[in-house]
Amino acid sequence: MNKILSFSLLVLISFYSYSQKNKTIEKVDIELQKCLDDTQNNMLNCTQVYYTKMDEQLNVTYKKIKNKLSKPEQDKLKNQQLAWLKKRDQYFIKVKTDTAKQLDGENSSQDYKMICAHENALFVRDRIIELEKVYLKN
Repeated sequence: MNKILSFSLLVLISFYSYSQKNKTIEKVDIELQKCLDDTQNNMLNCTQVYYTKMDEQLNVTYKKIKNKLSKPEQDKLKNQQLAWLKKRDQYFIKVKTDTAKQLDGENSSQDYKMICAHENALFVRDRIIELEKVYLKN
């Protein structure tokens, strides 16, 4: 129960620590919190769905931006995204390692998987916000 409360607090803090205008992200954040608040739901499933939706939104955002750019700008964006993907892969490995350490070596429990999925989703979420800030200045 303590882990559940701690995780819910972490989720709430992460929502309010970002200032962004993306209504899709806000909607997905709210959906996650509602899912986590419903005690009938599996928290691991909630966070895995959250990650999937963030990953999908990153793809939508990337394509939207790419379509507005000239060919040289598209190439630059592609190279930046490829570099980010390498950084993402390294970060995901670090999340797994750090989370296992926090859980005393446990790396197969639902708590472990839930924390990793949530941290990974936030990393992807940050990339969406970063891309929008740089390329979709409205």
